[in-house]
Amino acid sequence: MLYAGIMSFKIKHIIFLGTLFTLLNLFFPNKNLNALTLTETENVSIGAIVGSIPTIDPSPGGGTYQSGVRFSGLAYPNALVTVQKRDSTFVTVTADEKGAFSILIPESSWQLFTLFAVDVKGRKSTLLNFPTILYSGYITDISGIRFAPTLVTDKLSVKKGDFITVSGSALPNSNIEVSFEGEESKTFYLVSDSLGFFSATVPLDLKNGEYVVRAFYPKDSRTSKALKITVGNSSILRNEATNNIPGDCNFDQNITLVDFSVLAFWYGKPNPPKCVDANSDKIINLVDFSIVAFYWNG
Repeated sequence: MLYAGIMSFKIKHIIFLGTLFTLLNLFFPNKNLNALTLTETENVSIGAIVGSIPTIDPSPGGGTYQSGVRFSGLAYPNALVTVQKRDSTFVTVTADEKGAFSILIPESSWQLFTLFAVDVKGRKSTLLNFPTILYSGYITDISGIRFAPTLVTDKLSVKKGDFITVSGSALPNSNIEVSFEGEESKTFYLVSDSLGFFSATVPLDLKNGEYVVRAFYPKDSRTSKALKITVGNSSILRNEATNNIPGDCNFDQNITLVDFSVLAFWYGKPNPPKCVDANSDKIINLVDFSIVAFYWNG
């Protein structure tokens, strides 16, 4: 198997991919609203390998493909890493105990790939988009991918001066930063254990207001999913709040495009179901969309 022109570079040297992704969204709207494109701090290797790869299609009549793409990098120990194509085809592999993964996808033309990882506790990473042009007879090798940590907090609202617990998954024995951004800013520094878990209970002596919480590796612009919390006059556990999320009509404790589709269906119509009537005024309007959007975590 021969390597043809393998090259490593910073993403700022292939900024045209970001422009391409923007144009593609005009023609193929991307439903992954939390998705990130490649960042300037991400170093990836892209190479072309001449040869064939085994099919990952177990159906009869399989064989080998003369072109495709391989994604490899780091997620979390034993995480499920998924690649989704724009036609909604999914391929999933399990990362090893150090978080390393590799996925081969047979393909021969332009494709928009979306990658995400789910840690062993079911917490989902931020999505990564890779618009990729593939050529017949070559296997495109995209390596050096690293997912940002996952993150969850035990409270949705925190009384000023009260404690909040932040936890998630990352690479084993890695430095993690957890930032609170809002009326004030504060960053906590943590270290994951040998299994990739991190957790800390910290005091929040911040001004009252709304804050966005993110976890990330030092000097990496990619972050976990952004979590919204409120510092105010009372503390509300997140699991208590998510048992009855406004707009969660399928009761999966997540607000996704499925819930927004239901909300859109009832827009302006009489007698909407209680689950979509976020402010209980018996009509669905932009106020309901605003409330439900606050809980977005799709």
